Amino acid sequence: MEFAVGQRVRMKRTENFGTVTRLLPGGLVQVKLDGGMGHLPLPEESLELVPTTPPPPAEKEDVPAADPVPEAGDYPGVELAFDPQLNNQAEPVAYEVYLLNGTPHKIIYELRVLTHGQRRWAKFGQLEGGGKKRLEAIDYQWLNEKLSCQLDVRPILTGGTGPRHFQDLRIRGKQFFARYVDVPRLHREAHLYNVFPRLDTKVSAPAASPSGPSLKAITAQQLASRPKKGADKKLVATDLASKLEFEEVLDLHLEALVKDPKSVPRHQVLSTQLRYFDDYLERALRLGVDQVFIVHGVGNGVLKKEIHKRLRQTPFIRKFTNEYHPKFGYGATEVTFD
Repeated sequence: MEFAVGQRVRMKRTENFGTVTRLLPGGLVQVKLDGGMGHLPLPEESLELVPTTPPPPAEKEDVPAADPVPEAGDYPGVELAFDPQLNNQAEPVAYEVYLLNGTPHKIIYELRVLTHGQRRWAKFGQLEGGGKKRLEAIDYQWLNEKLSCQLDVRPILTGGTGPRHFQDLRIRGKQFFARYVDVPRLHREAHLYNVFPRLDTKVSAPAASPSGPSLKAITAQQLASRPKKGADKKLVATDLASKLEFEEVLDLHLEALVKDPKSVPRHQVLSTQLRYFDDYLERALRLGVDQVFIVHGVGNGVLKKEIHKRLRQTPFIRKFTNEYHPKFGYGATEVTFD
């Protein structure tokens, strides 16, 4: 059967509907699937034409207002894009989350993803002006679990850091699917949210002098001076600067901890390593990081045993594993936090 661009087709196996957008070599047809599930190249024999009878009138739905369109010459601002990931049946199973910085300014960001008010994951870092970054993925089922995305952004300006911008996006199914549009920055269609159409570029922190505190230190001082809205169960800090400086790998080999390993008596080696580990674990919990690696080596296994004992007794740890790692071999434990 020959197909033409613009024809309505149905997949014989899954009964999904779509529109032919391109004829490909090798007997393939590119189909734009209904329901915001993206494009898919399919064999001609797996498709059948949909009769061209007039469709029944669709029920009117309350479609949320589209994001305001910036005026000519404006930047698109800071956006979140959700890129659908399909299975073999062309059904969405997850969405990769992209942060798009459409401003001319470098930004410091933190994105927290929650369902039913409980954190699923969090990412933080810096993003250049005009840049994009893949952060993490969300599961399709989370759309039915009161999904929210909390985005915290500060622009980095020549005179210091700009004001804090915060938005708590409540992601709901009907609105989510209505935002399926072409995203030129990704070269494909995705579900797009224009979170901050504009960033306030009024400097709120002075630039650091060469002999004064760094930009990260200034940001940390400002964030720490804010009154706390409430105690989190993990005392998660919103100090982005401290998170940026936090090392996600702790090497517990004695030579990595002290300047002169020979100065540590043999009977104090284990207690010294565990003291560093306890301090590191406390900082990781306070900052709310997602994952760390504890490098303990192989040896006789005493240090690893003590570390695992402490991890089992520590709340807010989802899991820890001691599996082969291409860099650390079997000499490291991977810790994942709630």
